[in-house]
Amino acid sequence: MHYRHHYHAGNFADVFKHVLITGLLTALSRKDKPWAFVDTHAGAGDYDLGDPVADRTGEWRDGIGRLADVSVDAAATPPAVAAYLRLVRAGNADGGCRFYPGSPRLAQQMLRPVLGDRLILCEKIEEVADELRRTMRGSGATIHVRDGYEAHSLLPPPEKRALVLIDPPFERTDEYEAVSELIRKSVARFANGIYAAWYPIKNTHVASSFVRRVARETGKPTLQLSIEVDIPAREPSPITGVVKHPMSTCGLLVVNPPFGFDAEMRAVLAYLTPILAQGSRAEWTVSFVD
Repeated sequence: MHYRHHYHAGNFADVFKHVLITGLLTALSRKDKPWAFVDTHAGAGDYDLGDPVADRTGEWRDGIGRLADVSVDAAATPPAVAAYLRLVRAGNADGGCRFYPGSPRLAQQMLRPVLGDRLILCEKIEEVADELRRTMRGSGATIHVRDGYEAHSLLPPPEKRALVLIDPPFERTDEYEAVSELIRKSVARFANGIYAAWYPIKNTHVASSFVRRVARETGKPTLQLSIEVDIPAREPSPITGVVKHPMSTCGLLVVNPPFGFDAEMRAVLAYLTPILAQGSRAEWTVSFVD
């Protein structure tokens, strides 16, 4: 059995990640020069939140569902949040959020064909890659059926400007190490690329060690962003008595962040966190790694 993102599509972590990715691609688009978007773990690319699989967990209700009534034209809505919501709503005839775009679809909608922006997507599971092909049909995306941890071999892109998204399922015991190594190899080949790595924060020591390792090994400016929504623990299992603690904290590590991105995202997370909060200890952070 492989990881199925459909269970988690549109949840708070997706909202956090996708708003920030929208902000990064917006920053790249400020110059009239082409960029490439490289997604190392692309997934299916699009998700029906009305599907029984998504409905089984219902995580999207406390994610994109919380932003359903947000006005993209309100002065209080940060530009990156407004842009993200426009992209989500563009894929729904009623302007809603039932059909939720994964990172490839969000990036596709931000392409500037006249300038030659490109999508390079990796998905190693053939079944999921088939779904991705259907989702991205007509987009001109290059889809590689290969392990995303080999994506460093695709760098540097001819455009010499790129955002590389590293978003694995974190099911491997050595996932943090694998991500760190991929970033190290990628920066060695393409020093000026922007690298964004999403990661869960279940053990703060492990997560902090990962962040420091990436900053140390790349020697590049490294920005750490995180959100804690304080999800209450679930009721004990009637069979095992075990109390489950859902993931309520995650981060995005950005190597070579665009100028001013940190300030923009402080405003974004200050706005988003109260909306996504499920408990009184919700908080956010944006800081450069020393």
